[in-house]
Amino acid sequence: MGRDRSTAVVLGLEPTGEPLTHQLLGARLYLHTLVRVGIAVVLVGGALVGRDVVGIGDLDVRAFTILAGLILAYDGVAWLLIRRFRSPGEAVLHYRLLQHLMHVTIALDFLALSAAVWLMGGARSPFLAFYLLHVILASVLLSPREAAFSTILAYGLLAGLVIGEWAGVIPVRQLGGITGSAPIDGRYAGMLLVVYGLLLGSASYMLVTLSRALRLGEAQMQGTLAALEKVSALRRDFLHIAVHNMGSPVGAVTMFLQNLRGGLAGPLNEKQEGWVDRALSRLDGLSSFLTDLRVLATLEAGRLEAEMSPVDVSPLLAELVDEYGDIAAGRGQTLELEAPSGLTVRGNERLLREAVVNYITNAIKYTQEGGSIRVSGEREGDVVRVTVADDGPGIAREDQPRLFAEFQRLARPEDGDAPRGTGLGLSIVRSVAEAHGGTVGVESRPGEGSRFYLDLPAA
Repeated sequence: MGRDRSTAVVLGLEPTGEPLTHQLLGARLYLHTLVRVGIAVVLVGGALVGRDVVGIGDLDVRAFTILAGLILAYDGVAWLLIRRFRSPGEAVLHYRLLQHLMHVTIALDFLALSAAVWLMGGARSPFLAFYLLHVILASVLLSPREAAFSTILAYGLLAGLVIGEWAGVIPVRQLGGITGSAPIDGRYAGMLLVVYGLLLGSASYMLVTLSRALRLGEAQMQGTLAALEKVSALRRDFLHIAVHNMGSPVGAVTMFLQNLRGGLAGPLNEKQEGWVDRALSRLDGLSSFLTDLRVLATLEAGRLEAEMSPVDVSPLLAELVDEYGDIAAGRGQTLELEAPSGLTVRGNERLLREAVVNYITNAIKYTQEGGSIRVSGEREGDVVRVTVADDGPGIAREDQPRLFAEFQRLARPEDGDAPRGTGLGLSIVRSVAEAHGGTVGVESRPGEGSRFYLDLPAA
């Protein structure tokens, strides 16, 4: 669910219960104003090309320039009003204002289209089809009632143009060789009205039906997203409560058993010492699991940006190599460090420490006695790479893709079919890297050891 929420944030949306059409209305109208500015430029450029290149001498470039100026004027006003309400939150707060602006600009677009069609030949103009394009756009963007009104407006303007020319009320714009020179007759006018009436009506009906189905799906998606967000919140709360409530008793039991093992309550026989050692070993595994859950809870909270600061990786690695050097030495292993100074990243030091610790403890766990482990850091361009390499048994190619998935565990050869651990360690490394804008990976072959790396953007 954390990834679902991240996707919504990337889109600039939140599961507020408001329809996506409301949240995106401001950005959509802002884009439309810029598109119409381009159309105004095309009108003038097309008129110039038609007159000077194609040779249509009857084109009134001056009239097209005036029309383009009017389009730029009302779009300039719309742009000034809309640009402040592009974000989803502002669009929802000012939805009514944006809706009124949308209706006004659509009506003005139809009027501008009618003027352009008349200038391009009127009822015989091939540009009559642009009425259909405007109706399609209105049917997709508007509610069914508003789309029906836009369709009626478009048909009314088209019919007024056709009937006006047929009746002689509107002057006929004759572009010789393009639209013909004879005036239209009643049969042609009737055919235009019937054909475009059917086209506009059927297109509007089909698109409104499709748009209604899409809006229904959107509403269902919004409900599902809200339910998932609620489940995610419950999951995060449970993680925090579980880690808090289990941490204290586990720590107390561990302390009591350590006291017993140290002989503070009297000497233990060999069998009792074995039982206590086994119990401490299990508690150590449980403590590691709680640490993993604590890191997951921090990552789930999604508030890392406020906790990030410049982190010098070199001293961090030196401290961890010193801390886990004794553990490696106890297994007959060598733990070495190779990291120059000046490896600085922006991040959460505690989480970065947990990520590197998972790499180091995995290397210690899977490397045989007498093996060597090398921790290194280097800068490659804009990336700081932390690598933990071992000369252990290596990992088969077919097993590598699932290494960084949650609850995936690979068995050590000596363990047979009973791998140890929770399977969260490497998935936590991946989550920490992604939270910092980085990546993880592994290079390994059976019998040749493994190199686990963590790439982070350099500060």
